Amino acid sequence: MTVSWLAAGALASGIASVIFLRYLWEYRSKPGARFFIVTIACEALWSFSYGTALLVFDPLIREILEIPVWIGVNFIGVSFLAFALEYTGRGSLVRSRWMAAVVALQTIHTGIIVTNPIHGIAWSEYSIEPLFGAATVTYTHGPWLFVNVTGVVIMIAAASFVLFDTFFSYGPLYRTQAAAVAISPVLPGVAFLLWLFQIGGFWRVNLTPLTFPIHLAFDVYAFFSREMFEITPATRRAGERAAIDDLGTAVLIIDEDARLVDLNVEAQRILEIADKPTLGHPLSEYLNGIDPSETETETETETGIEIGTDEVLSVTVEGKTRQYTVTTSPIEDAGGTHVGHTVVLQDITAERRREQRLAVLNRVLRHNLRNDLGVVKGYVELAADRTDDDSVSKPLTTAATTTADLMTLGEKAQDIEQMFSSAGRSPKPVDVPEFLAEITAKCDSDGTIRVDVPDGLQVRADPTILAQVFRSLIENSLEHAGTAPRVEIECMAVENSRATFEIRDDGPGIPDHEREVLTSGEETPLQHGSGLGLWIAKWGVTSIGGTLRFKPDNNGATAVITIPHEPDLNLKIPELRDAG
Repeated sequence: MTVSWLAAGALASGIASVIFLRYLWEYRSKPGARFFIVTIACEALWSFSYGTALLVFDPLIREILEIPVWIGVNFIGVSFLAFALEYTGRGSLVRSRWMAAVVALQTIHTGIIVTNPIHGIAWSEYSIEPLFGAATVTYTHGPWLFVNVTGVVIMIAAASFVLFDTFFSYGPLYRTQAAAVAISPVLPGVAFLLWLFQIGGFWRVNLTPLTFPIHLAFDVYAFFSREMFEITPATRRAGERAAIDDLGTAVLIIDEDARLVDLNVEAQRILEIADKPTLGHPLSEYLNGIDPSETETETETETGIEIGTDEVLSVTVEGKTRQYTVTTSPIEDAGGTHVGHTVVLQDITAERRREQRLAVLNRVLRHNLRNDLGVVKGYVELAADRTDDDSVSKPLTTAATTTADLMTLGEKAQDIEQMFSSAGRSPKPVDVPEFLAEITAKCDSDGTIRVDVPDGLQVRADPTILAQVFRSLIENSLEHAGTAPRVEIECMAVENSRATFEIRDDGPGIPDHEREVLTSGEETPLQHGSGLGLWIAKWGVTSIGGTLRFKPDNNGATAVITIPHEPDLNLKIPELRDAG
């Protein structure tokens, strides 16, 4: 028996599909892989059944062989669509009711094909008319056949659209494999439609199985060359959604008309939205639990939220009042068109309560300690002046000194409060020579302070915070440098938009354990600093975008500070002179 090239081509397509299935099988647990395997299996079924049918000239058996062909046709669209959805991270749609309805519909179509000899609504006038030595057939396509094929085409087109969406949305990481798989059904689809509508003389032979090798070439390229199931877009899409839902922060998306279009689980809880089918309504409908009178902005939109500004809103959640900052950001599509906003509600209830408690505690301690310690210090000094007994006057003098130190500590606490209240303000150009002259002039000490910075040098910082940083370091040097302290402040270099300063003294240096505490950023009962001065310097420098470190030196302490530099001053500053 001579095998027609039509039958041989269809059978070869089936063999190629089975070989590809062998490589796909080990990836069956990957997102979308199981449905992709079903898709290739449908191609194999279609190819083998059609190739075998072309060898059979008995009319009855030939028509029976149409059944497995159409089983492959009917379920190739469903499986390809399911693959595209799960592969791109839309697996929930695969498990949805509408997908179950699609599967049920294709099952009905298949049942009609199986029973067609009884009712003839899929095709009629079935007869064998050999072509090229193959048992090709002709029959009249019934209306139901067109309905059937239309559904398959729509599913494959939808799958390709989903894959192309990944191509445009997710960048180069998944772009090539998504495009290759999306393009792969085009040629088989064209061949099938030519046969269905009997265009160009295609009424006896269906060339679709013969085009499957070209289709497989695209899939094989995506699988082997682009790691199709090693790097799947489902990871990114699912990760983005999980990150938002697991964030613990309410995130909402509204369109240009302030209609709510999406939100995460935390936002549902806060706004008491039971389910997402209510989406599409104005955001203002969901703000019943929000008290606009508690906002920190003076104007509001119709949503109760001023777009583009930060607010603090008071919200009743599960019977308890909580406070949230509301931050909005614009959303633009790939073409740069503004399409909506993200709205983020950050729970700051605990932070606000802690700030309130600290503010009250700080005020009470500073006020009471300053006043009461002032009284204590006065009486202690008075008592020390009125006694000539050294055994009494010396302890009283020590008590007066300790009391003064506690009062100074309270003042440093006030400096910290002022520094934190200043943090976040826009930095300003600061003239360093003039600035340091003012700082050093206010330092009450018998020591010597030498400043070596070039005229015209400017840095960008908050002046209040910068003053606290330098004052804390200078006072620390003066306090610990001995009876005749000498402090030097020198600009070591200006490069890479940063100015580097050193503050040196001739004292005993900073103990190792204090440097370790500042480096680790944590104090313990066994390892802690002796005061707040160095902490003020460290926190202040960090808040203005600079750095602070201490050089180990047995002949004194050397603090190295880097601060953002105000450019374009044509300064003649030498290269870094041993700033460490």
